[in-house]
Amino acid sequence: MQIQIPEDSLNGFNDKAKEKLSEAATEFVGDLIEESNRIESSRNTTGNDPEITSSMVNDARVLIRRGLSQPKKGIGLKILRIASAILSLLVGVLYDSAKLQSGGYMLIFIGVITASILTVTISTIKE
Repeated sequence: MQIQIPEDSLNGFNDKAKEKLSEAATEFVGDLIEESNRIESSRNTTGNDPEITSSMVNDARVLIRRGLSQPKKGIGLKILRIASAILSLLVGVLYDSAKLQSGGYMLIFIGVITASILTVTISTIKE
């Protein structure tokens, strides 16, 4: 599929600007295709071959333009969420009122609590 843009629409664009416009358009079209596929898979309850309709493409366009599409989650965020869950569990496992009387154990416990709070806060903000 080729998309044509009239040259008179690009008045004032230098070569670098035209390149960036092409990159942005390619990225937008890729996101539109991905979102259309996601919408189709959520609506295809019969398990038949995928069929993306014009209304699905229009819905994907609206979702992307308004920033409502589901953002891509990187591997770093997944690791951060796993670490926050493990650290929160570790806080519960380490809690022992008798052992907390020891200074070294208390320091380790406070360190784990601090790390747990930071990872939960950062993963919540990133989402």
